[in-house]
Amino acid sequence: MVIIDERNARKSPIGGEEIWPVVRRAARALVASGKKIVEFQPDEAKKDAYLPLVTGRSGTLRAPAVLIGDTLYVGFSEELYQQLGG
Repeated sequence: MVIIDERNARKSPIGGEEIWPVVRRAARALVASGKKIVEFQPDEAKKDAYLPLVTGRSGTLRAPAVLIGDTLYVGFSEELYQQLGG
């Protein structure tokens, strides 16, 4: 695997206006939300609906956030990360 961009969210969080450009780089996003996984295709027209899904209480991009290929994985879920190996 080639890592193109790596950022330590504790030292340099992604917040505010920086969040959406990260999300829209993906063709689809899979977000761990409680016990379910929410999937969406980033769309500028629905930005206000999607940002709360990927933003934590601190107002920054939830961690972990990983862009692999054209899919953005946000938050932690065993089920979500099992999809990476399959």
